[in-house]
Amino acid sequence: MRGDHNGTFSRPIKAVLDRLRILYSDPEAVDRMLGEPENRRMLASFRLLVHRRDSLAWATLFLLVLGIGETFCSHIYDRARASHTQFGEALFAALDANFPGAPRSSARVAGLMRVVTAWLDSHPLPDVTPEDGWGNWMIAAAGGDIVPAPSADCAALLHALDDLIEENQGFGRFLSQITPLGKDLALAESQGVRIMTMGGAKGLTVRATIIVGLEEGIVPRPDQDLGEERRLLYVAMTRAKEFLYCTWARRRTGPTARAGAPRVQDRRNYTSFLRGGPVSSQDGQAYLR
Repeated sequence: MRGDHNGTFSRPIKAVLDRLRILYSDPEAVDRMLGEPENRRMLASFRLLVHRRDSLAWATLFLLVLGIGETFCSHIYDRARASHTQFGEALFAALDANFPGAPRSSARVAGLMRVVTAWLDSHPLPDVTPEDGWGNWMIAAAGGDIVPAPSADCAALLHALDDLIEENQGFGRFLSQITPLGKDLALAESQGVRIMTMGGAKGLTVRATIIVGLEEGIVPRPDQDLGEERRLLYVAMTRAKEFLYCTWARRRTGPTARAGAPRVQDRRNYTSFLRGGPVSSQDGQAYLR
């Protein structure tokens, strides 16, 4: 897939594979799972246990809390640039000065920072790795309105990482390994069909590759560099050692109908990258028959 925002393409594919009892793996499900708002809030809060002024963690919390958002973050970024400091340092300097010139959301920001700081104070970081592992410790510490409990999938990943991570690793190191080790775990357990994006497939070779959604507006994306889009398609096509299938839809229904086209009901055309090539497009049902 060129992309899979919110599982737009992978979800219906998985549903059919489940119905047919075909095994599959999805390494990039780790990114989507960790990108869920509640999981992002949880991880950002735990990063603040490592560094109270973590710029990315605070910016993440502000963007996820209703009523704060990008306007306030832009204000702090402007202050950081003017003072040649990082976002986190500029944020606390503005807090100490009672947020001069800040948007009206600053009152909500101050309240959020108060309750998050109180949670951090009440959950001191252990000096050594807990006996059951950092993942289990996080699951036990999370929960509630301030730091949400992880989703079931995220909790399962944290449990699994406790068995993978090297002993005596600090908490900051554990947090940094959640995404890469989670993907490695998914690939190690992969059976049957691997579902991934074009970028994620780089470096892999398989017997057969099926590329989905090769339609104008999806490949190439209209807001991206054409050379880079062509390179990504080349990467995807050259994964196959024996069989390569490139698929597209003349019309789409369901969630994928909103992918790559401003008007859902529009008739679609396959990507211009493949037009005029040595292989012509043919009807899928006729080909299968």
